[in-house]
Amino acid sequence: MKTLVICLAFALLTGCVSGSRPASETYDFGIAGSATAPPGPDVFIADVRAAEWLGTTDMLYRLAYRNPRVLTPYSASRWAGPPAAMLTIRLRQSVGNGAIVRGKTVRCGLTLFLSEFSQVFADAKDSRAVLHMRATLIDAAATGPARVREIRLERAAPTPNAAGAAAAFADIAAALADELNAWIREAGICTN
Repeated sequence: MKTLVICLAFALLTGCVSGSRPASETYDFGIAGSATAPPGPDVFIADVRAAEWLGTTDMLYRLAYRNPRVLTPYSASRWAGPPAAMLTIRLRQSVGNGAIVRGKTVRCGLTLFLSEFSQVFADAKDSRAVLHMRATLIDAAATGPARVREIRLERAAPTPNAAGAAAAFADIAAALADELNAWIREAGICTN
């Protein structure tokens, strides 16, 4: 009888502990569009580098209305990979023929440094995804300075939670690709 009571108590405790954990969600930017390379010059996209605190799969947010200097991770939601790695993959699929130039000599290279990738809450119900990045376009044949561009993109999150952040960052990844493609075309230095 005593063994039965202990087993039932253990089962109840185990059920309570496992039942209290929220379901874990893993997010990325969604399925990429067309597999064909975008039109434009051949540009090698280097691996995106990031600030040390972004080298994790944590989905980070800031409560600007309490303390904008505090980054907090969602407890039950994660990115599929570190943001820099996810951006590298997406940009190679969508910027300057990056998907087809790996392994061949190209005239230009694009390096990117990510310094902000978080959801910022203005209040409990209003949040935005925020990305800050420095892009450097290098012409291998040029002797002049590289072209550098600071990029800040923000998108309203459709919901004030991790799912809303993931949707807003998917929009930002697409907008970032469009902005980089336009900048590369405008620079006019990457055509052979």
